[in-house]
Amino acid sequence: MYLLNLRNACIFAIAVLFVSCKEEKTPLIIPTTYDGANFDANVSDESSLRTQLSALSSYMKRAENVLNKLEADSLTKYYANNGTPSLKSITATSYSNNIENSYFPTMVTCSQNVYDVALGAVALNGGVYGARLLDKRGKETLQEVEKGLYEAALYNHLVTLSQGTITTATVDKMIRIYGAHANFPNTNTVANTSTPDAFIALYTARRDKNDGTGFYTKIRDQFIKLQAAVKAGSEYNDERNEAIASIKLLIEKSIMATVINYSYAAIPKFTSGTPTASSNASAIHDISESIGFIHGFKAIPAAHRKISDAQIDELLGLFYAPSNADASVYKFVTNPVTETTRISDVITKIQSIYGFTNAELIDFKTNWISAQGR
Repeated sequence: MYLLNLRNACIFAIAVLFVSCKEEKTPLIIPTTYDGANFDANVSDESSLRTQLSALSSYMKRAENVLNKLEADSLTKYYANNGTPSLKSITATSYSNNIENSYFPTMVTCSQNVYDVALGAVALNGGVYGARLLDKRGKETLQEVEKGLYEAALYNHLVTLSQGTITTATVDKMIRIYGAHANFPNTNTVANTSTPDAFIALYTARRDKNDGTGFYTKIRDQFIKLQAAVKAGSEYNDERNEAIASIKLLIEKSIMATVINYSYAAIPKFTSGTPTASSNASAIHDISESIGFIHGFKAIPAAHRKISDAQIDELLGLFYAPSNADASVYKFVTNPVTETTRISDVITKIQSIYGFTNAELIDFKTNWISAQGR
């Protein structure tokens, strides 16, 4: 009996040891650089989508010259019929409906008109003001299309890719639609790189001090981790999912840091002693880009963003650009001293949502690509 018990105890100990060894996993080995050997071959669709958005933006900006009329058919062509896949096909349905049923018709109506923002609530039509195409309540709808598509189309595509079967080619595609290249140059200066950053990656690079701790660098490192986890196999799915979650949050935070940057820039333009049409239009442009950046996130499923619908609506309301009603952005021009406090409130609320420090807010004021000449 003693020998039998001893034998059973030994078998049990060996089984425990075997299970323990089996459960132990070798830590993921993460290289220092991204493997871009097949990058260009893998990202043809994403490169085409980027080209389509650039072409749409270029066409819309023609209307910043009062001599040019936008055509509805042309807007539709650039958005929906200019490639396969099309820009429309990767855009979240709710935002696509806004673009086709509201933003495009508004821009067509406003183009080739002259607009006076001082008319405020009594303006009958929008038009060109200070070289910007504004709607009749002073919002630059063009930016709600272009910058809104950064999230509702480009980021939405990245999210969609991250939810399917993920291969190394998928990771390449995510990087390309984000706006970067496999060598992650952290600049859009063509004199310094043959693969300049664009779209979301460009704004992320502008918010990065290039000291190894910024948004762009952290996103690059998470893409390197993601590629390593995918290469290592399903045993490292936890690491894969951690990298994806970090990439999404870092992208969101970098875009909201850019909203803070534009908000800081707009306030003195509105409140200077003798604002001109040019300075007012520049300030409206700043907050209209911010409106687009914020509004585009509302098209993304809540599981893939930190900011809530209620917080998005609050921020848009502070900018006088509610998602479900006419804007009244003109108030920042007609009553600047009082109304620009709302822009300061936007900064405060974004800081609270994302836990940005006061030191980070100061850093966000700077375009670090320009400041560092990189």
